[in-house]
Amino acid sequence: MKSNVSFNSTLSKFGMGLFETIKVTDCPLDLDLHLDRLFNSARELNFDICENKEFYRKTILEYIDKNDVKNKALRLTVFDEGYNISLRDIAYNEETYKKGFKLCISPIKRGDSIIYRHKTTNYYESMYSKHFAVDNGFDDAIFLDTSGRVLECSLSNIFFVKSNTVYTPKSSSPILNGIMKLNLCRVCESLNINLVECDIDISSIDEYEGVFVTNSLMGVMPVTQINQIDFDKENKIIKLIKENL
Repeated sequence: MKSNVSFNSTLSKFGMGLFETIKVTDCPLDLDLHLDRLFNSARELNFDICENKEFYRKTILEYIDKNDVKNKALRLTVFDEGYNISLRDIAYNEETYKKGFKLCISPIKRGDSIIYRHKTTNYYESMYSKHFAVDNGFDDAIFLDTSGRVLECSLSNIFFVKSNTVYTPKSSSPILNGIMKLNLCRVCESLNINLVECDIDISSIDEYEGVFVTNSLMGVMPVTQINQIDFDKENKIIKLIKENL
């Protein structure tokens, strides 16, 4: 395992690399889905990972076993000089879910780029937007496209609820379709909850009853506010999905 990066690396010079963040409880959750996404991105971006999928799967499992990893976020980063595995604490706790998230709008507007559809190590836009949100008293920021359509948050996918239907931006949009989003589609189908991918204009969000965001570490996080618009974090559809995801 490579623990450092030289200044000659394209990761250092240009931010070129791919990564996956995997939640580890007693085992790594959705490991194969994460690796599938990593290798799909490598193919689409013409990025040479060097090793095969089974190598990384075996290496991660051995790392978890050797270090007795439990209840941590494990990050696999691949780049031109090799790969790295690192750990961090999971920031979300019961108090976080009780409070819910407050969201603002990122000052960055997005065009259409293939890069947004992949989990690359060039995360400056996301980190800038996250810090912008926190500095202004919010938990995260929503990216809009240049026409005012909702895309995603800096670290998560976003969903809106009205009656028995969940609405989310189209998978073909310039967004990273998360692993938890895939799982959520399966859960909605099993619960007979309609899931609709569509354009969601920021000017129409007050028409929805509830909002939540997802990623692999947080699962389902209810949203209580977007800018000055309040939402019901006790929405029954959100609670039902959270209980079954």
